[in-house]
Amino acid sequence: MDVKFYGVRGSTATPGNEFTKFGGNTSCTEIIHNDFQIVLDAGTGFKAIQIRKDAPVLILFSHFHFDHIQGLPFCRDLLSPDTPIYFSSALVSKQELKRILGSCFSPHYFPIELIDNLKHIQYLEFSEASKLIKSSCEITSVNLRHPGGAAGYRFQTNEGHFCYFLDHEYDNDTADDLLMAAKDSKLVIWDGMFTDEELKMRKGWGHSSIEQGSNFLENSGASTLAICHHSPYREDQEMLQLEMKLTNNNIFLAREGQTFKI
Repeated sequence: MDVKFYGVRGSTATPGNEFTKFGGNTSCTEIIHNDFQIVLDAGTGFKAIQIRKDAPVLILFSHFHFDHIQGLPFCRDLLSPDTPIYFSSALVSKQELKRILGSCFSPHYFPIELIDNLKHIQYLEFSEASKLIKSSCEITSVNLRHPGGAAGYRFQTNEGHFCYFLDHEYDNDTADDLLMAAKDSKLVIWDGMFTDEELKMRKGWGHSSIEQGSNFLENSGASTLAICHHSPYREDQEMLQLEMKLTNNNIFLAREGQTFKI
């Protein structure tokens, strides 16, 4: 099983030469497995996703802020009616999921009624989505502290497990659940939008720091931690400087196009 990053930027996409080394697309990560395809969130990085036709395809949303759904209309493969594609989220019911996406891509915000026109999309409760690929992968969820709510996910296969904890504000109230889910994980994908110093002025914004991620890795016993959801103001030069300051070789700042083998 491989994990590939298609979008690692937070809040808004960042075009320009200053963002080419790490990438400017917003949140989108693909799980590559022989038996299934899972895409985590559909930010602007979703445009480059290639939908498989030989296995179940599940688009799993952590939440519905714009930087996690903006890429939906621009993935050409999603517009093809040849393959059934499943949408789900542990955050809301399947009816609410369809309503939210339908509202976001209604004529007030988008020129076509996208969701109603995608007849090959099937909406699943999270429990149904888990059963879809249960023989190959067990998916569980954990609540994340984020304005409006967000879901984190744990994926267990015979090859090991990894966790997706993106938009969240790490604190004592959620620490135990996250540490338990991440125990001995091969990879944790972490919201490192801020540094500790920046975080002091951004309490309640729903994001964590790079330093918190480093501490989490040590406390959880996970093997590797990928810092994601990079600040849209953080250019490549600053990113490289932050990367050089990392004291743990098992932490890296995720780059668009990068693949990690579980």
